[in-house]
Amino acid sequence: MTELTLFDQLLEAARIERERVARGKNHVNREELAAELTPLGTLRWYLHPALEEPSTRALYFFELEIPKGSRSGLMQHQGGVIHFVLEGSGWTEYDGVEHQWEAGDVIALPVKEAGIQFRHHNTGLNAARMLVTWPNFDSANGPEAGVVMQITENCPEWDAAEAAKAK
Repeated sequence: MTELTLFDQLLEAARIERERVARGKNHVNREELAAELTPLGTLRWYLHPALEEPSTRALYFFELEIPKGSRSGLMQHQGGVIHFVLEGSGWTEYDGVEHQWEAGDVIALPVKEAGIQFRHHNTGLNAARMLVTWPNFDSANGPEAGVVMQITENCPEWDAAEAAKAK
């Protein structure tokens, strides 16, 4: 058997991706998405490179839910993150400044050379829900886009769940 050249591997990967896209879903129903508690908060992923079903992987795209009176984890990211507030009200902190938001608002976090850190606080009467997205440039520069992407402080629900597991 002949070993595939790098060019052959590229063509094969392109063929596999074309077939995946042809089978892919162009409509993603929120009710079909599993809620996932993460250090950032509770997420429902619509688009992610690891998801086979959606027809595109061009974006990272998820719903973030923040319980009443709580906050998200503190995230470090390159920036360029867009949030659309579906429900709730509160504020987002980054660069030492508090930015108020409510349902219908867009939070557009800037791209900065050294990246940014941000966290959302829910001050509303119910859970806040946001749609969060940024381009999937992974193939060009990795998921961190040149700056370490990490949660530098967990959301309270994550810490509580981890503490309960440890008992």
